[in-house]
Formats: sequence, C-alpha cells, structure tokens
Amino acid sequence: MNTSVANTVETDVVIVGGGPAGLMLAIELGCRDVRCLVLEEDVDPPDFPKANATSARTMEHYRRRGFSADVRALGLPPDYPQDLVYCTRLAHAELSRFRVPSRAQAASREAFGDYGAAAWPTPELPHRAQQMFIEPILRREAAKYPSVDLRFGARAVRVADHGDGVEVDAVQPDGGAPWRVAASYVVGCDGPRSMVRKTLGIQYAGQGGEKRDFFGGQMLSIYFRSSDLYDVLGKERAWQYWAVNASQRGLLIAIDGVDTFLLAVQLKDGQQPGDIDARATALAVVGAPHDFRLIGRMPWVAGYTLVAERLAAGRGFLAGDAAHLFTPTGGMGYNTSIDDAVNLGWKLAAVLNDGAPPALLDSYDLERRPMAVRNTTFARRMADSIGNVPISASLEAQGAPGDAARAELGCALAAHVVTEINIPGLQLGVRYLDSPIVAREPGAAPPDDPNHYIAGGWPGSRAPHAMVDGVPLFDRFGRDFTLLSFDGADATAWQASARRLGIALDVLRVDDPEVRALYGAPAVLIRPDHHIAWRGEAGADAAAVLAVATGGARPD
Repeated sequence: MNTSVANTVETDVVIVGGGPAGLMLAIELGCRDVRCLVLEEDVDPPDFPKANATSARTMEHYRRRGFSADVRALGLPPDYPQDLVYCTRLAHAELSRFRVPSRAQAASREAFGDYGAAAWPTPELPHRAQQMFIEPILRREAAKYPSVDLRFGARAVRVADHGDGVEVDAVQPDGGAPWRVAASYVVGCDGPRSMVRKTLGIQYAGQGGEKRDFFGGQMLSIYFRSSDLYDVLGKERAWQYWAVNASQRGLLIAIDGVDTFLLAVQLKDGQQPGDIDARATALAVVGAPHDFRLIGRMPWVAGYTLVAERLAAGRGFLAGDAAHLFTPTGGMGYNTSIDDAVNLGWKLAAVLNDGAPPALLDSYDLERRPMAVRNTTFARRMADSIGNVPISASLEAQGAPGDAARAELGCALAAHVVTEINIPGLQLGVRYLDSPIVAREPGAAPPDDPNHYIAGGWPGSRAPHAMVDGVPLFDRFGRDFTLLSFDGADATAWQASARRLGIALDVLRVDDPEVRALYGAPAVLIRPDHHIAWRGEAGADAAAVLAVATGGARPD
C-alpha cells in the first residue's frame, strides 16, 4: 500500500485502542513520565452498556492511581442492592437470590451480603457500574499526565515493526493523508479484530462458537427505559435479574437504578437480530406488561474462550480483547484487561526510563497469558453451568409438579450463583508463580481456588491486604518497588543497590507481628503492580534480588 504520510509524531509507546486496557496502560505510563500516544477511532466514550462488573482487583488498581472512590460513586444509587435474582419470568416468584452489598455498604464495609465478612480481605470490594460510565474517568485520568497524548477520532491503518522501532500510520475520520507515529513499542488494545495482533502474526487459540441454550450463540442486547418496571417486577431490587424457562430466557441488568435497563437474549437458530421484536421479547422475559421505550440494540456473540497464542512478538504487545476473548459469565473480561495494562505498564517504564534490560518485557507474556487462560476457562465453565442448566417441562406448571420443578431449579441456581459470583480466589488470587522475575521457593504454593482466597506472602502472589495503624497497607506502598521491612534491619544496602540499578525503591518499616506472620518473612520486595517479587532475610544479596525482579543483570 502507499505509505506516504503527511507528518510523523515521535513517542516511546504507541497504544492502538483507547478502551479500558489502552487508557489504563496510558495512565500507568503517564504516572511514570513515559511518553505514549493513544489512537482511538471513537471520538466519544461508549453510550451503550457493555462491561458492568468491576472486580476487587481492578478496584485496587484504581485505588493505586487514586480514583477508586470516583469509580465507586458511579452506577446504581448508594443504597441500591447489587443482588442477583433468578425467576422463571421476572415478574414471577423468585427461585434464588444472591445478596451483594450496595456500593455504600461496600465502601463502609458495614455489610457483606452473601459474600461473607471474611472471604474478601481487600480494601476494595467488587463494584457494579457500566463501562460507559467508567471510561470517561479513565480518559480524564490519562489526560492528567503531560507525557500522554490522547488522539480520539484517529484510526490506525498500518503497523510495522522494523526491529529497532515501530511505525503506526493513522487517519482521521474526515479523511486526508495518513500521519505516522514512530515509537519504540506498539501495544494492541484494539479489540477482538485487532489489526496489531494480525500484523504480529499471532492467532487466537481456544474454543469459539460454542452452542448453549443461553450464552452460546448469537445474542442481542436491548437497551431500554421503563418508568414502571420495578413496580411490575414486584420484588426487592437487584442488579441482575435472570429469567430461566424453556421458551424465553433473558438477563436483565439495572443500569441506573431508576428507569434504564439492559436486556440480553439469545437468538434461536435461524433468527437474525433484525427479526427480534424488542418490546415483545421484553414482555416474554418479564411475564407481565410494562412501560417499554427502546433506546438502542446491539448484536453480539457469546461462546468464546479464546487467548492469543502469545501476547508479544518483537516490539509489539497485546492487551485486552486483542489478547483474550471471554463469554461474560464471571465478569472477568474487562478486569483481565486492566491487569494486563498494569503488568505491562511498569515494565515498559522500567525499560524505557530506568535502564532495565529489554528481557524484562519477556515476562509479560509469561505472566499474563496463563492468567488469561485461567480466567477464560473459569468463564467457560460458568457459561456451561448457567447456559445448560436443565429445565423441566413442568417448570411453569401449576400445582405440585411445578412447585417441585421450581424448587429443584432454585437449588441448582443457588449452587451456580455462589460459584460464579463469590470468587475472591479468582479476583484476589492472581499470581505469577513461574515467572522468571519472581523468586522461587521450595514447597507447594497454596491452591488456586476461584471461590476461596488464601492470603499469604508466596512470591508471585498479590501482596495481601492488612490494616496497619488504621490504614490499608496498600496505601503506604510506593509508586514503584517497595521493600517491606518488619524487623527494623538496616536497608542501606537495598537503597544503594536500587540507585545503582536505576530502580525507584521505597522502604516501608512495619512493626506489626501479625502482618509479618501474614507475609512470612522479615523482608518482602513488592513490585509496582503490588505483587510479591521476593521475601527473605534483610541481609540477602539486595543487588541480585533487585536485578532478578527487573529482568536480570545489567551490562557493565
């Protein structure tokens, strides 16, 4: 193709795609003064509901950067329960309910619903708010940093890796000659049809197009307004309402807790999105007449469990949907994307600004791809669980046969929702045990159980939450590396080694026997992403430990 361009802009990292992954990556780079340029073809944030569950781990990342309270203020009203409820039809009796604290209760930790008070040791419980509400905050935060150049309305049309640098050509929506970005690295955050992934020659691997009775095929999201739907439903309010029956299944999600909703339904074989009467479909799911004013509709496909064969090639990297594609059960797609960005951001900054060896960047694929496989596998299992749940022919019948069928289904749904939603192990148990930049220890690591989180200081794990003098320990960590010192030992050698290696290292002294026992060593090295790089005695070879944690020995 013709590669002549009107002008060239130079930067360190060009990010193709300005959704949650691309914006969070820009924030991680911007807070470390790394020059980056974001190309996002949409001028405005999305105005149609999409991702709607923010994990505890993602909220912790937002807390690290200082805006978790702003995100928690979004979505449903402060006292609105974030429950999940299951019915045959939404206006009929409940079959099962899983109680989730409101955002006010989550912020104050005054109630925990069916999560349980001890299961989620974190300063940030999960939160429910639409991506279309969160993206403006991510845009605002990224724009705060002088080193971040946000180009909304610009579409990437060509990517080239020349070995010693990359080029990305872009065009504006009004046409005109392409312009070029020259950078050291390119990161594709450009979705499932990623041009960056295709240019790098990387394919998805896994399962695609799986068929289920629900969440396995062509789906349609119906965004609508209703002034009386809560009255028609006739039950305590919830975040998600699931209609489970033999003829018209559906998932209704409360958007603002007032009068806007999203309804997801699956098309039958042979149907097209244009065949669906949105009003009649909503009536079939609800089971009673209600006010219905259509805002919009969007087709999509469920049934994907896909992860890129590798997340990096040459000077290119993949993050977000370009790297992995989920069926939305478990709500981990967008959250896995945020973890990608945080992991890659500090590593790019260390290489570009701090002199870390480029080998550090090899750890991105080695750490994040296994987590993507883990999370997509969980989502697939939950999609099978809810999508293929057996439905009796007597489910909506009157009398004893119907009562028995509904009771049986209610038990099955109660078991399912606990497994899908009460997942502290999946959200807080992210860990990089086989990483080349994480210290190895003898013995077996704690089990990785999605429904149970075991807090501890095993290297590679997320640093466990603890309160110290009434303040979350997380809040006292430095921006980059932190040495936790529990025995008051002299840290001069650590600080000197960090300076020689170009590493920003904070020393945090904590005099608390319980927290020391939790972390399991007198000294613990915490990475910029709040994962544990190493633990041991303060007198260890500081230079060697720090070198491993940042990609290996430096050239003399």
